[in-house]
Order: sequence, then C-alpha cells, then structure tokens
Amino acid sequence: MVNLSGKVALVTGGSVGKDLALGFLDAGADTAFIYRNPERASELRREFDRFSGVFQAVQCDLADATQAVRAVSSVKERFGGVDFLLNSLGGWLGGKKLHEHTATEFERMISMDLIPTFNIMAAVLPVMSEQRFGRIVNFISMHVFGAGAGNSVYAASKSAILALSRATAEEYKDLGITVHTVAPGTIDTPNNRKAMPNADRQRWVQTSEIVEALLFLCGAGGSLNDTVLKFPGK
Repeated sequence: MVNLSGKVALVTGGSVGKDLALGFLDAGADTAFIYRNPERASELRREFDRFSGVFQAVQCDLADATQAVRAVSSVKERFGGVDFLLNSLGGWLGGKKLHEHTATEFERMISMDLIPTFNIMAAVLPVMSEQRFGRIVNFISMHVFGAGAGNSVYAASKSAILALSRATAEEYKDLGITVHTVAPGTIDTPNNRKAMPNADRQRWVQTSEIVEALLFLCGAGGSLNDTVLKFPGK
C-alpha cells in the first residue's frame, strides 16, 4: 500500500473523482475535492464524514479562471500546499458527424474539458513551483488514439489536453513537477450505466484500476514524467 501521509491531493471530477479522493484519503493524503454543482454539498458531507479532519470540499466552476485560483488558495490555506492534482473532470458531446455540430456545441465541449483543465493547472502550478514538487494527472480518453465516428469534437478537446499536458511536462520538469495523462475507455460509472443500460459492462474500465495506478504514479520517483496510462478495457 502506498503511503502518502504528509501529502496533499487536489481532485476534480464526478464519480471518478470521488473514488480518487477516497483512494488518496485511504493512502494517508490530505485531500480536497472540487465539485461544480452546489447541490452535491450535502452528499459529499455524508460520504466523506469520517475524513472530516483531512478532507475539504470546495464548490467551484473551473471554467472560471478566477474561481480556480480562489479554490487553490483555499486548499493551500487549509493544508499548506498542493502536491497532487488529479484532474478527472470532463464530459462527452458527440454522436454526430463534424459538420452536424454547431460552433456553439464545439465551444461547449471545450468549456467542459480543455478550459477547466487549463484553469486548474494555471492555478496550481505556481504553488507546486514554489514547493519545487508536484504531480499532475489529467484525464483524456482512448478516443484520442482512435476516435471513431461520432467523436470528432470530443476527441479534439481531449487531444488538446494531451498536447497541453505534454508541453507542461517539459516546461516544469526542472522544478520537480511531473505531468501525466490517463486515457480510459468507457469507465464503469453510474452515469455511464444510466446512459448505456444495454452495454456489455464486462468490458468497461473499473475506477479501482485507475485509482491504484495513480497512487503508484504519485508515489513513484520524479524520474517518471509525461506518462500516458492507457486503460482500453477488456
């Protein structure tokens, strides 16, 4: 079991992010979880009640750069810094050919994935630079490597996150900061089960697999950088 006592994890995202937060708390890290919908506050209080001393829930819309900076400042004030950014936020918009999408839909896709990723990275990197230590993990998708029909705008957004991550890995490596990406196929989440009730879930990726890999990645030495972890499913 990886021991992350004394470290601070900042997690974004929905149900995958929640499982990551639980995994890093179990490994001993103080953990903050950024959520967007204010209605989730009571749910998070219930689910993380036993971690009240080492857990912080922060309501924030990461599409707003000012809110992202404010959220990171809140976490730094509470825990003293940020060692790990586990950025599993995002959404999917697709099911059409490219010319069937409007520019507004494309902008919406970017605002769900790329812009929040840029904002949270831009907010947390000064903190990590000051510490001269940090691990950032951004979520992309297996569609980056083989998009398939109906995924043009989604694959474009996730591909941009991969490029952003790889460039950032080079820019900050001399400051003890490493940047990685996770590329899952379909993850077994409540939302995906609801959206695809007739799918073969045996082939889906389990969040426990991703949590285990990220615990290793964050606990490993700084010689690992610009790693792309692919989880295509079975």
